Amino acid sequence: MIDYRLIPRQATAAQADVLRRVDLACQELRPIEDRYYLERRVNSEVAPLFARHGVLGFMIPQEFGGLGMDVPLYVWGMERVGQEGTGPRTFFSCHISIGASVIAYWGNSEQQQRYLPDAASGKRVFGFGLTEPDAGSNPAEMQTRFEKTSAGYVLNGQKKWIGNAAEGGTLVTFARDPQTNKISAFLMDTNTPGYQADIIPHKLGMPTAGTCLVTYTNCEVPRANLLGEEGHGLKIAYTALMGGRLGVASGSVGIIADCLHESLTYARSRQQFGKPIGRHQLVQRHLGRMAVKLESTRALVAAAALRKSEYDADRTNKALRLETDLLIAQTKYLAVNAAQEAAHDAIQIFGGNGFLLTNRPARHYADARACQIYEGTNEILEQKIAVGYLGPEYEAFSG
Repeated sequence: MIDYRLIPRQATAAQADVLRRVDLACQELRPIEDRYYLERRVNSEVAPLFARHGVLGFMIPQEFGGLGMDVPLYVWGMERVGQEGTGPRTFFSCHISIGASVIAYWGNSEQQQRYLPDAASGKRVFGFGLTEPDAGSNPAEMQTRFEKTSAGYVLNGQKKWIGNAAEGGTLVTFARDPQTNKISAFLMDTNTPGYQADIIPHKLGMPTAGTCLVTYTNCEVPRANLLGEEGHGLKIAYTALMGGRLGVASGSVGIIADCLHESLTYARSRQQFGKPIGRHQLVQRHLGRMAVKLESTRALVAAAALRKSEYDADRTNKALRLETDLLIAQTKYLAVNAAQEAAHDAIQIFGGNGFLLTNRPARHYADARACQIYEGTNEILEQKIAVGYLGPEYEAFSG
């Protein structure tokens, strides 16, 4: 029997210890997540639970109280969390991939000292405020504006589908200067007067993820909360999305692993035509396809994680950035679609029982659909990948 909560052979003793703690946290999370999912409620226990196990500060540098783990370890951890659901994995992607990690790289020393220890301990939860009601695949069309004041900036506008926005923390957010039309990045504390976050209801899946419609009404942001240089916001956003897409991809591998595990268990126990359904050839076909998807996506995620580590160590290498960005786009595209297909096959194995949300494949199926949209829709990634091979002169949106 394959152990899907594997610890890679190449992991060091310290890394193996972290992954064991992640596994223990995930085992504790499962019944909690099951309950919240069926009740269609945001799971508010994810952050404190993983904080108790000491694994909330995955890639946050040790000097700021984090674990200081590398990208390959992070994707292994996110695969494990992804087995428990896309909601919990989305929390981590927002908190680490496109939250704290962005501050660790782009923030100045004062911002790092002010925010990262709280991120590692769970005292502060982070999110990423880029997408808007009318600016999704093209963030350059954002309508949120900022005005300069003697003390800093005033932001007005809306963001949509923002994870962790109602958790009482900080968003890495973006706004446009109407004078220059350039976009800048800011650290928006959620206790800022004029800040409002409303949970988006009636979603097809991911009910346990606190995705919000966020409104900024004359939100005053001090000058000290400008992230990076003025006008460099899109550069920060696009760099952050590489980590975000890799987090989605690794969580999708977790979906495949859990669907395969659940399907194997069911195929051994469910009897039809006088024998376990696992002995029927067409059921074995579904299982075989899932197994291939698991190993192929896991391998590509691992390769992309290593490439991301290389880029993180050489951020001035433009060619390496483009190569890394392209590989991560391919990885995310393959993984999310493989996850949706694996969940579909798992439901077929479960038959009528697969249509019940009390069984995990149905929940994975609904949740995986969101992964084909956020952090780059399938269509945007297909174009991005094609242009990566054709050349920039073939960019579809360049006129």
